[in-house]
Amino acid sequence: MSRTKIFRIIFCIVFAILLVCIVVAFFIAKKLFSDQGIRRTPVSEINVRDSRAAQMKTAAALSRIRNARPDSPPEELRLTKDEFNALTETLLNLSGQVSKEMAVNGIRLQDTALRLADDSLRLFYSRDTHVKTPFGSRINFEIDMALRIENGESQMTLGRTRMGGMAMPSALRAKIEEGWRTFQQTPEHRKMLDSIESFSVKNGALHVKYRPYEARKNFAPSALKTAEMLLNPFGAMQ
Repeated sequence: MSRTKIFRIIFCIVFAILLVCIVVAFFIAKKLFSDQGIRRTPVSEINVRDSRAAQMKTAAALSRIRNARPDSPPEELRLTKDEFNALTETLLNLSGQVSKEMAVNGIRLQDTALRLADDSLRLFYSRDTHVKTPFGSRINFEIDMALRIENGESQMTLGRTRMGGMAMPSALRAKIEEGWRTFQQTPEHRKMLDSIESFSVKNGALHVKYRPYEARKNFAPSALKTAEMLLNPFGAMQ
């Protein structure tokens, strides 16, 4: 066989491999990237009764914490799925009205959403990669987390995790789990366990049993007051 024929065969094989790679990359990019970020629920679509009930319940809990004494007994906060989701969407809409660049630890609030499923918390995060593709530059993440606190211990288990239209790679799931284990070694985690006696999501409701006095010691009074005033539509409750 002549060198020319060998070169042509090699060229055809390489071209076919490159073509397959391009097609695979195209379909991966189509599933992975989007030009849409987190969809905010319009204020007009948020159930006012659910939002108001959640605001009042949470503000009352914060008031108990701010006014707690050493002998204050544990209290329980219970929010239904509809109440929790209405509250988080209301607050995120409010943050967007104040500033679309409002961020926590470098993550814009407008790029996130936190919702309650029947038995887990569902976190949404939209990351702008600034990579130009025909489908957009954003990768949208969806993470189901079963978080539980009981008997002085915390446990976080990942459920369904999505990255665009694909299942999240196991390496990234492992990184999230490692991040949680790292958090468990921090003083902030210890403060959380001191303040919260139990935490669970079950049957479409969030249940938090907290220790008011310990929570008061672990959180700055000014932060509690600000959160209380933000949550209570009629002003701080005494």
